This record gives sequence, structure tokens and C-alpha cells, in this order.
Amino acid sequence: MKVHVLFTNRFNPEEISEIELKNCICAVIDTIRATSTIATMLGCGGNSIIVAGSKSEAFKLKKVFSEYILCGEEGGVAPEGFDYDNSPLEISRIDCTGMDFILMTTNGTRSIFKVKECREVFAISLLNLNYTIDCMVDCALKDSSDILILCSGIKGEVSYDDTFNAGLCIKYMLKKPYKFEFTDSSKLVLSAALSEFDITGALEKSTSAKLLRLVSTGDDISFLSHLNKYRVAPRLNKINIREVKPENISAKELKSYLGYDTIYVLKKGSHCLQEPK
Repeated sequence: MKVHVLFTNRFNPEEISEIELKNCICAVIDTIRATSTIATMLGCGGNSIIVAGSKSEAFKLKKVFSEYILCGEEGGVAPEGFDYDNSPLEISRIDCTGMDFILMTTNGTRSIFKVKECREVFAISLLNLNYTIDCMVDCALKDSSDILILCSGIKGEVSYDDTFNAGLCIKYMLKKPYKFEFTDSSKLVLSAALSEFDITGALEKSTSAKLLRLVSTGDDISFLSHLNKYRVAPRLNKINIREVKPENISAKELKSYLGYDTIYVLKKGSHCLQEPK
């Protein structure tokens, strides 16, 4: 079982011929803040999260699914008309029980769409690291798949926060009694994790954290530094709009309005050989 790491989401499949996406169980990382927010939404009792590829698409989805909570950011702040921004700390303070969300972010949701052809896609952060890795490894063993960790990066460049998070994933995998084949990229991120002794301090070094400080007065960094706070493994589901459309609109009308007939929804993962302990 090979374990690959990609350092940014700006890649062309032709450039990574050694990685067969359709045979990979993928973990998407956007530590600051998309995947941390996703883990918090589901960890606090949320039901589902529709992933939107753009702001205009998010507003279209909100018009159709009016009861859903519209969250996200553009340049680090919530666009006008959104219910909440992309702050996991803020999301943790509301009662998410049974809630459904629509999420659009500058970078993290882009990463999810970039690997949507993988056999399975999970959203991972520090908040849900061990549980999600448990589920991913179980899936990989069941399907004889490889594992891919995709760091979202920042503006096409490597981000230290995502690299550090990926390293902690590798560090945890080393504790498992399975024979992994770690690629050089996996070994590089592991070295980043092993060089740090304080999670919050490591994240604060990143460009992502510094940029967040410019637009946010909250303390998201401290919050999302809590390792294994939630036992959730957000798993991407491809759902035909016929299955979820409101009663007052036909599937044909909805497809014409949205421009597609498949939506991508994150829910708590259950595709495992057994419940992780």
C-alpha cells in the first residue's frame, strides 16, 4: 500500500502519472481552515455539507436548498449574503444538531473537487486526524488501494500548516501494524512533524496563520490545534439531485438551473471494515 503526498492542489493529473487517482483513498487537508471547519460541522452534530465550487454556485444551491446554512469565505472573510464565514470556532458555538450546510472556500473546497475521481475522499484536519486515518486505512485494506494525502497549499505554493498536518498523519500511520510503502513526499512531511513540539506554535509559523490574523480577530488557530477533538471522518458522497431535490421543482428544472445533476456532499463516513477504536 503506497502512501503519496501532494503539496498543493494545483496539479495536472498528467504530471503525477505515478499516482492513479481512481485507485486512491484520499485525504484532503486545508488546516487553516476549510477541513477544520468541516470536521467541526459534523463533529458538532451536523448532518451534511454540500460542497460548492464557487460563490455563484453557492448562492444557486442556497436558493434551491433554502433551509441549508450557507458558510464559507472569499479572501478569508464571509461574502455578503453568507450566514457564517469559515471559522471552526464560530461554528462550534452554534447548535449544529441535524443541520445541513453549503460550504464554499477559496482553496479547500477546490481541493475536494480536484480529487473527486478518487475511490474515496475524506476531509481531514488536526481535529479529526486519528479517526479519519483509521477509516482511510480500513478502506484501503478492503479495496487494495493506495493512500493519497492532498495538501491544499496556499496560492499554488506549499503551506507549512498543511505540510505539518500531513506529517502528523504519517506519524500516526507508523503506529499501525501494516506494511506501508511511504514515498519520498511522505517522508518529507514526516520530518516537518517530527521537528515540532507544539502544535499551535507550528501552525502560527505558517503563512496561512499570518494571513488569517489580518482578516480575523478570532482565535481559530488555538481551536483547530486540538488534536483528535472529534471522532468524525467526513466522506465525500456523489449524489444525484433526484435524491435530494425539493418537491416544488423537477429534476429536469433543477439540472437546467444548476447546470449539473450531481452534487458533492460530505457526510460522516461509515465505509470501514470495522468501527475504529
